[in-house]
Amino acid sequence: MLGRKNSNILVIKTDGLTGFVAADAAFEAIREAHPHAKISLLTTPGLQRIARASPYFDQVAGMPNMRDGEARREFVRQLKSSKFEKVYDLSGDDAARRLKGALGPFGPKWHMAEFAGKPSKGAAPSFDKLAETAGLSISERLPDLSWAVTARKDSANMQPSWYGISGAFGLLLPGEAPDRRWSAAGYAGVAREMSQAGIMPVLAGAKSLHNFGDEIAHDAPQLVDLTGKTDHLQLAALAREALFFVSDSADEMQLALSVGCEGVVIRSPKDPFEITGRHVVTMTAPEGVRGAGLGEVEPVFVWRTLNNMGLINLPEGEPISAQAR
Repeated sequence: MLGRKNSNILVIKTDGLTGFVAADAAFEAIREAHPHAKISLLTTPGLQRIARASPYFDQVAGMPNMRDGEARREFVRQLKSSKFEKVYDLSGDDAARRLKGALGPFGPKWHMAEFAGKPSKGAAPSFDKLAETAGLSISERLPDLSWAVTARKDSANMQPSWYGISGAFGLLLPGEAPDRRWSAAGYAGVAREMSQAGIMPVLAGAKSLHNFGDEIAHDAPQLVDLTGKTDHLQLAALAREALFFVSDSADEMQLALSVGCEGVVIRSPKDPFEITGRHVVTMTAPEGVRGAGLGEVEPVFVWRTLNNMGLINLPEGEPISAQAR
């Protein structure tokens, strides 16, 4: 074992929900290497709640604004008083580098994830060199955040009924970036098909998507709009119960995949999505047909794909409704 009894270990992961999900096996490896240590995670404020439910950390804190001199100095003072033995920087971003510099040359041993090239938006750092230098054994398994579902499974607000959801339902998970997002008309078309088949359409995601949700609901009034109303633990619980998801570039899609939800991903050919070991179909959209965001992928094709994947189980021979054509 690498871990020394009662040692303090700091893990940094501040690059969003997708990065947090992708680091699941690394989190596990760090805990296994330091079974008796007090492991603290430094992450973004929005990820603190799901991180606290994780079995890998004893303490969770939010990264302050490292550009704010006063906040940075106070935070560094707190870190120094904690006397961390090692730091596992799983983000490798500018904020973590500033923190390392602020701790000075006599700070804790620092193991940092690295990017293959110049970091770009959405790119994930590699843990290979970090694992080698730190002596970690990181499994190549897919992220499995089942613990996010079981952490609060007895809470009423972890149940679909808390949101008025009853019976079969599917998740619509649009991303926040308009230029990487399927159209409101597309999501509305699938929502209408779902409703006609007796499947409740549920929209989930960030609060910033509320207006986009209004656009969908205008054409699909059956929609249950939960944008901004679920935390990551609640969304994981919904994804575990959902029949399927339809998404594009949403970080929430990665969370859904990590708890076993299956579905369709719609992406641009310039923004490909490839994943192995999951029951997912990617539909590539032509770009710019209507001048903004993704070009059109017809809802009827998404609906047929979900049926072909065995996620809808329509009676044999039942026609796809004309409203999606």
